Amino acid sequence: MAVRDILKHRPKNILECGTGASTVVLALALKKLKKEDPSYDGKIISMESVEEWYNIAVRNLPEKFNDIVTIVHGPRKKYEISMFRGYIHSNIPVDNYDFVFLDGPSFEDDFGTAFCADAIYVLEMRRDGILRGVIDGRASSAYVMQQMFGLKAVRYYLSLLAASFEIDTSKIRKKLNSTEMVSSVSGKLRLPLNSN
Repeated sequence: MAVRDILKHRPKNILECGTGASTVVLALALKKLKKEDPSYDGKIISMESVEEWYNIAVRNLPEKFNDIVTIVHGPRKKYEISMFRGYIHSNIPVDNYDFVFLDGPSFEDDFGTAFCADAIYVLEMRRDGILRGVIDGRASSAYVMQQMFGLKAVRYYLSLLAASFEIDTSKIRKKLNSTEMVSSVSGKLRLPLNSN
């Protein structure tokens, strides 16, 4: 899903949350785009929260991807938005990311399942435009994002154990009061964190 979306939308600034074999796969997609169009200049920031895995990833990244991929150590950090509790990578470089591959950090803690919130953190730093991405597994992340942005913006595919999202950053609200929640005729509550 991530490769298909990258080849279709040609993002320039990709944030990969959770370094691994996917880092090489995403880098190969960018190399393919660069070969087809030499003016294309996509980059990947790959975040890894576990120092041991970060060191392994830096050692094992093929040299031919050094011009495309930067691996950053970002220990897991708590992140809260509205009533949701999640985790992000610390040290995410500030940039206008247009694609996020969400596959980390760990979202389990002493209270049970939380969610990976790097995509939401990136939405807050974006200046404008559309943020696209893919969530690998991590149903709790897809669930929270669906609650915040709606089913049209975030789709989970059970057969793939993955989700894709496309969120218009101009419609995001940073703050929510409980009195602003919207209820349907059937009694279902919705969080109006976007303007739709």
